[in-house]
Amino acid sequence: MAEKQRVILVTGANRGIGFLIVKKLVENSSSNSDIILLGSRDLKRGQDAFIQLNSPSNVHVLQLDTSSQDSISCAIDEIKKKYGGQIDIVINNAAILTQEITVEIARALFNTNYYGVKILNEHLISMIRENGRIINVSSRVGVNVLQDITPTLREKYISSTLTKEKLDQLVEDFISAIETDTLENIGYNTKSEALVYGVTKMALNALTQIEAREWSTTKNLVIVSVTPGFCSTDMTQHASEARPAELGADSILYVVNAQQNELINGAFYRDGKQIPFIDESTIKNQ
Repeated sequence: MAEKQRVILVTGANRGIGFLIVKKLVENSSSNSDIILLGSRDLKRGQDAFIQLNSPSNVHVLQLDTSSQDSISCAIDEIKKKYGGQIDIVINNAAILTQEITVEIARALFNTNYYGVKILNEHLISMIRENGRIINVSSRVGVNVLQDITPTLREKYISSTLTKEKLDQLVEDFISAIETDTLENIGYNTKSEALVYGVTKMALNALTQIEAREWSTTKNLVIVSVTPGFCSTDMTQHASEARPAELGADSILYVVNAQQNELINGAFYRDGKQIPFIDESTIKNQ
């Protein structure tokens, strides 16, 4: 039986882990059976990455800035025109990281790391085929921040009744609290490492669970979060303690290639294993 041709979109794929995901997909794709859309905010950098891959026939550069609704709309139109408007796997890898805590920085991070993923997924959901999957690339930093916030605030993020509208409000309340210097008042720990980035990933994990509740019964989809771990990339400034980026790509590719019944909808994975969003023993001791 012929292998099904998958259409796979990888955002933020012109460098780092996203680039390695595409590279490994090309290497492991028998007879170039997968069509891989290499999403890149900057078209020239995407084209350079394509050349670096030796211009494989099944890879196509897609200009996509996930922080821009106009760019998302243009990319969706291109997918419809050139690739039949069908997607099998979405890998939301694009993200930005900074340690600063300002309103401007927070808005930029949320636009890419949270709102961009949310908007792109909402555009793509009708185009994803039966047994497709959405993979939201997250971070353990989001789990750490969830541990650090107050129990009352934590319950809001992990509630099984949380909606996208309520989650958006939590995000906007966080950004407003930066401006008014009231983060501690509403339950955040300002000593949390990479706080703004961590909250974007905490929100992304919550979004994954909402999407899983809303969409998993549609076309037998799987929606999960996955962390590549702390990897040596430009984003982490190639920190000496970071692990090879190839391992991060493999962590993501596990949820790309795992059998449908091996994955739990809304769950969080690293290196092929499900990891909890919260450490229950820590919570009980608070």
